[in-house]
Amino acid sequence: MAIEQDQAVVIRLSEYSETSQIVALFTARLGHVRLIAKGARRSTKTRFSAGLDLLELGEAGFVLPRGEAGLGTLTAWTQCDAFSGLRRELSRLYGGLYVIELVWALTGEHDPHPELFDALVAALRGLAGDAPPLEAVVAFQRQLLTAVGLMPEFDRCVSCGRAAGGGFAYFSSAAGGLLCRDCEMHQHEKRRVSLSPRTTDAAALRTWFELLDYHARNVAGREFTAARQFVESVARANAENEPQRHRGTEKKGEV
Repeated sequence: MAIEQDQAVVIRLSEYSETSQIVALFTARLGHVRLIAKGARRSTKTRFSAGLDLLELGEAGFVLPRGEAGLGTLTAWTQCDAFSGLRRELSRLYGGLYVIELVWALTGEHDPHPELFDALVAALRGLAGDAPPLEAVVAFQRQLLTAVGLMPEFDRCVSCGRAAGGGFAYFSSAAGGLLCRDCEMHQHEKRRVSLSPRTTDAAALRTWFELLDYHARNVAGREFTAARQFVESVARANAENEPQRHRGTEKKGEV
């Protein structure tokens, strides 16, 4: 059996036995693969000497399963980046957990998306670094939905083609984008949205996150566990930082 070698991010991990784990990797060349890591929980196994953990980038050696179903076998794993900066703030950690949930839910097995792999690594590095968490996550939502062909239409009504204007409109996942007031009455699944400019301010980013998450949930047919935790942790961090920003403004005014 041929052993594949590829860069990968660990996007899902579960215990299989006292010594082994089931791991889902999102790889650079082959997309989403599910593997059994035999002996991964034994610290004496040199091929997995650093162990396996969610949200880490590594060099993987693995054998794909025979046929289309079943599990392949992870034969080697070398950690390249643990994105340790994710653990310094809850908003960064939950942002990382959210983006790998999206990848798990919205990509098919053995369906390569090299540009999405690069975007995932960049998003995790941004979250582990100094990138504003909400900005990094919204950018990745857009990149993922575009890569898998599920990005909605936001520039015009998907029913009649009328260009989007200011104020309120409606959004429908089933329809694939915005609906004007004249067309929304014919669509059962929809939500009202405010068409604010695409800026990087917190309120606009929160609106875009919630809208794209709503669409991803409808497409995937499931909730994303980390979504609420991410939003709450971002709000908490903003509230904690507000007094510091206010004091900084006061000091500038005194000079």
